[in-house]
Amino acid sequence: MLRHFPLIVTGLFVVAGASFAAEKLRMTAAELEDHQSSMMLAKLASSQKITNGLVTKDFEEISQGANELVRICVATEWAAHKDQIYAHHRIEMQKQAEKLEQMARQKNLEGAAFVYMNSLTTCINCHEYCRDVLRIADDPKKSRVVPIPTHDVEVRLPMDVPVLR
Repeated sequence: MLRHFPLIVTGLFVVAGASFAAEKLRMTAAELEDHQSSMMLAKLASSQKITNGLVTKDFEEISQGANELVRICVATEWAAHKDQIYAHHRIEMQKQAEKLEQMARQKNLEGAAFVYMNSLTTCINCHEYCRDVLRIADDPKKSRVVPIPTHDVEVRLPMDVPVLR
């Protein structure tokens, strides 16, 4: 029995360590919400830099803010939802941030302002979608509400069902 004791203790440590590691990898809903709030605050800080750069004609500040937005867009932490429309908004924001950075490098104030206004529209549309579609669809208490499919669904009818044309 004593000669198996080190093996048993080691096994217990491995199991306990694996359990602890798995628990650390899983975020609670509150932690996930806090993390998403932090990401949103970072996006807002970047947007504030861009706005300040636009009104002061500081192309370096516009470029810095746009670069921060690009980095946030490619961060895996922002890919919180696997929905295709949500992913489209995230990718569109990244493209606009890259274009904004390009406009700043070219010292094109009107182009930068135009791209920035489009990026604000993307923000508003994404928030509207998340608030009005995803939140409802993800709420199990409102399981009767079904989101509109985000991809084409192939419908197959039996051969004997007449189709009205």
